[in-house]
Amino acid sequence: MHPGGPPASRPSHGARIAPAALAALALAQPVSAGAWLKEKGAGLLSFSYEADRDRTYGSQWGYGSLYGEYGLTPKLTLGLDAGQGDDADDWKAILFLRFGSGIGWLPGRLATEFGAGATGAPGGLTEPVIRTGLSWGTGFTTPDGSGWINLDARTDTRPQSALVDYKLDITLGVMPNPRTQLTLELWGEDTATEPRTVKLSPAVSRRIGKGTWLRLGGIVGVHNDPSIGLVVGSRIEF
Repeated sequence: MHPGGPPASRPSHGARIAPAALAALALAQPVSAGAWLKEKGAGLLSFSYEADRDRTYGSQWGYGSLYGEYGLTPKLTLGLDAGQGDDADDWKAILFLRFGSGIGWLPGRLATEFGAGATGAPGGLTEPVIRTGLSWGTGFTTPDGSGWINLDARTDTRPQSALVDYKLDITLGVMPNPRTQLTLELWGEDTATEPRTVKLSPAVSRRIGKGTWLRLGGIVGVHNDPSIGLVVGSRIEF
């Protein structure tokens, strides 16, 4: 669940993005860039907190996230995806590498991701986790500003317990002006221990400085998920 829009990135051969759209999109850096890689030496650091409530029983919980990316080369990005929930065993920390490429027969960009780290397990234990991912994204123009769509498909495998979690995140975004970013995200998750769920998250991000954005969004479960909540966050670009 990584809200945001595409980062500054030069389109590779075969990526057909309108120059005006690319220029506007370069003003915003995402929490998760998906198919767009960081430029060499550029990076971002994002913090967010999600507060949820069960619409049926009224129980409440939260989840804090730390996410970062750094461009090692124009085609290789190093990243960190970490988070901590209310329960002691509800946490993860994954380092990953994302490799980018253009697609000659399809508009946009494609990226593959490989990572490894650790996650909490019942009883206060720690399990290794291996991540694989595939992302696709493209930019476009609208009467309301430059926009983009990004799809992230990932698997987190825990070899110790032979469990696999599947995730699919779809982000649709638009920038009506250089200081405002509007997004609508669909988060799909099929974990080894829980039913398949789908959530929607509309959000607005506002740039308050040269490299600082603040974000406020809502969360609502639409399939096998009775939760409703808010997410607040910030990201710093450097």
